[in-house]
Amino acid sequence: MILEVVSRFENQRPADATIGFCQVTSPFIESKSINECFSLADQGFSAFSAVEFHGFIWSKEETWNPVDHPIDYRPRRQDLKSKVKETGAIYCFPLQNFKQKKYRICSEPRPVLVNPVHVIEIDDFVELQLANLIATQHEVNNLDQLSNFQKPKIIFTDFDGCLTDDKVKVNIFGRESVRANRKDGLAVKRLRTLGIDVVITTMETNEVVITRAKKMKVEALRGLEDKVQAISDYINIQNLSWSDVWYVGNDVNDLGAIEKAALSFCPIDASPEVFAKAQIVLSRRGGDGLLAEIASRLERSN
Repeated sequence: MILEVVSRFENQRPADATIGFCQVTSPFIESKSINECFSLADQGFSAFSAVEFHGFIWSKEETWNPVDHPIDYRPRRQDLKSKVKETGAIYCFPLQNFKQKKYRICSEPRPVLVNPVHVIEIDDFVELQLANLIATQHEVNNLDQLSNFQKPKIIFTDFDGCLTDDKVKVNIFGRESVRANRKDGLAVKRLRTLGIDVVITTMETNEVVITRAKKMKVEALRGLEDKVQAISDYINIQNLSWSDVWYVGNDVNDLGAIEKAALSFCPIDASPEVFAKAQIVLSRRGGDGLLAEIASRLERSN
């Protein structure tokens, strides 16, 4: 496949070009690793992404035997000869060398070490599930992310599915009740200490929203068919702009505000459409203290 691409674009590349490719089955590829691989290829090396490996390898012919240590002596792992394992994510090499030898490690090899968390290759459903866990439970919990963004003036948050678990109890008289998290009430105070207000925005008209808003001591904008317009009107009165706004949402009616806000969040159980658009996926489910997680991240980043 690589040879076919090279031959097809033969006249569109200088003779001393370097070539590289990333495997789509490796979802966690960092730009710095790609740049390092290309830098080594520019120097004439064949670079590949790898992870350090400190383990005991066995192989089987007729019986199982150790590869890198005697069977009657077990050294400390750190005393074994240094080894690396290809991750299969990135390969870069000089084009001329590749055209001559027709295989990817076509010059002196140089590994580029990557984060061990990022070595997964997705070849089956179990690995896909593991990648999803890494993406949502490891990557999204990087508290340094928020240090790269200007602190907002206001955080707007949806009610159902963000401040609640998106479930409702209805009694025989038609009265509805929801479950809220006390951590979010305390988080409002923590955010105010940082100079950030919180406003609830919801399509819901039930009085439970007002009751919870009063308890949290925040404003609530209810019955909103168009959240973008409602927020725009609100921030205009405050002499603010969307660049001052962060938004927390979980469902398709939040997409407009998610796309307009300077920074957007969603819970880990958000709808697929929101999950794909929100800039930061929080580690908690709706109703489990989303504002508390944001407050903690801001306090850490500050």
